[in-house]
Formats: sequence, structure tokens, C-alpha cells
Amino acid sequence: MKQINNPLVCVLMPVYNGQTTIKLALDSLLIQSYKNWICVIVNDGSTDNTPEILKSYIKKDKRFIIVNLEKNKGRGNARQIALENATGDLLTYLDADDFFHPDKIKNQVQIMINHPDIYLVSCGLGSFDANYTLKVVRGFKFSGSFHFLFKDKPKFIPVTSMLRLKEAQMVKYNSKLDGPEDTDYLTRYVADRKYYILNDLLYYYREFDTLSYHKVIYYTLNNLKRATFMFTINKMFSVKFFLIESCRLLAYILFYPLIGKKNLVNRRGKPASNDQKKEFILNCEKLAAVIKIKNHDIL
Repeated sequence: MKQINNPLVCVLMPVYNGQTTIKLALDSLLIQSYKNWICVIVNDGSTDNTPEILKSYIKKDKRFIIVNLEKNKGRGNARQIALENATGDLLTYLDADDFFHPDKIKNQVQIMINHPDIYLVSCGLGSFDANYTLKVVRGFKFSGSFHFLFKDKPKFIPVTSMLRLKEAQMVKYNSKLDGPEDTDYLTRYVADRKYYILNDLLYYYREFDTLSYHKVIYYTLNNLKRATFMFTINKMFSVKFFLIESCRLLAYILFYPLIGKKNLVNRRGKPASNDQKKEFILNCEKLAAVIKIKNHDIL
């Protein structure tokens, strides 16, 4: 595989009614230490002020490319449209209510350049709350290079991933999935290929205030739907996966009201260290011009 020393990275972002958070996400791209990127944003029929915000960013920086959809068609469809409009050498993701560490793109690009046999690079993820306090980190319990088989449970966090664009465009998103559509897509993309997990916290994920009982149940139902689509690829694995997700759904229905979303999120990772919290605040300070960080008196 021919390697490019300064590859063009295409960042894909679907957004629906993201007016309260999207500035933070987009400004985290503007302060990236790696500059050779473009961002394809699919406005999935937003009814708030998102379109006007996006217009202001087009004027600010030509690296932002906007695709407007008249009606909301769901995450799977929006991600596929973004993928079809992507150009460049590498591909990565940024959701409209999250943001990047300033070195996120640079660190992942370096792995892609140095290891031509690697088809996906992921990193650690930090979950923060509505007060912009980093709470939980996950995604780098394992680090280094791995070989992925379709029946494996991914060790990587999907939204943090960077892919090779040419190969990525050979795989399509399932537009009928409006939940774990990214996991479904990436497991098919990286099947029987090598991937790499960076031992760095480079992606910040707004989770504590966005998670809800309805969202947990909805995503689990979509996982059950995903199991039926997987049947044509691996029948035995599909049946096993369906049974596991059925048990998970039942457990959520019975015990979620007792556990609560805070404990559910905490169980998905480990508490952020003081150093990780300090670095998170420093990165928020760099973005303080566009968002008021409530707890840290940054402005």
C-alpha cells in the first residue's frame, strides 16, 4: 500500500438539532495540530438554528462541507450520505455533541503512516457531563495491534476510529439501523484486518446528561435488529448475539430504574484520573471562546 506523508483526513459529522453543542465540536477541529483535514457535515433535517451556525462556519473555513437534508432520515442514512461525499485518504468521525483533543488527528495519522497493514486506529474516550466535568474514561484497557474476526467483540470504541477511506467506501452503512450503526459498519469494515488502539485519551464524549432510559432501550432494540441482518454473514454468531442482546434488554427493563444512568455510565469505564481531568480542563480552556464552561470559571 502506497503511503502518503501528509494524508488528507476527512472528518464525518451527522447532526440533528445540534445548536447547543456543535460549535464546540467544530472549534475542536479548528485547533487541531494536524491541519490537512476537511469536514463533511450532514445536516439531517435540523429544525433549530443548526443550519445558520453551519453557514457561519463555511464562511470561516472552506474545509467545512455541508450537505443539507430536507427531512430527518436517521443516523445510519446520514452516515452513509457523509461517507459517499467523503474525499481524501483517511476517514474519522466527530459527533456534534462531542469534541477532539487537539492532537487527536495527528496521533492517529502517524500510526496509519507508520503501519500500512493497519486499517483502523482507535483511542481512549472520556465521558463528561453537562457541567463539563470529566467523569469516566474507557477504550484503552487494551492497547497495541490486534487482528479482528467478525465474531469478536470489538476492543475499540467506534466513534474514536480512523479508517482508510478507499476501503471504507467499499462498505455501506445499514440505513435501517438508528442505533449501533457505527459498530455494525466498523465490524464489517475491519473484519479479518488489523487494527490498532492508541493508549491516549483523545476523544471527549458528552454522555451523562444525554443518556436516558428510552435511549438505552432503543439502542438495545436496534442491536436486536442488527442481529437479524448479521444472520446472512454468520448464522451461529447472529443467534448467539440475538440471545445475548435479548437478555440485556430484559435486564435493562427490570433493573435500569434501580441502577440509574449515572451508575450505568460508570460501569462502562473507570473514573478519570486527576491528570486526565486537568488536561480536559486545559482543552476546554482552548475552546472557551465559543462555550461557557460552567464549573471552571474559564471565561
